[in-house]
Amino acid sequence: MPARYNCAVNLKEVVWHTPDIECEGCVRSIHRALDDIDGVQQVEVDLLQKTVRVVFDPMRVDETRLQQAIEAAGFTPSR
Repeated sequence: MPARYNCAVNLKEVVWHTPDIECEGCVRSIHRALDDIDGVQQVEVDLLQKTVRVVFDPMRVDETRLQQAIEAAGFTPSR
């Protein structure tokens, strides 16, 4: 899914398929990895769809940094 921009406030949304999300513990781990990153506005982890959706300010953080945070938490996100 291509990244989308929210022009009203210059936010960007990206969704990664993350097949190794298996439980609520995984969901919490991903939230912990992303929630405190400066520029992240919203994190949604869907256990059933195995996706991670992040809304962020691209002037403060980039997609690469977010993907690296998910990977550092032990998951394999892909687009």
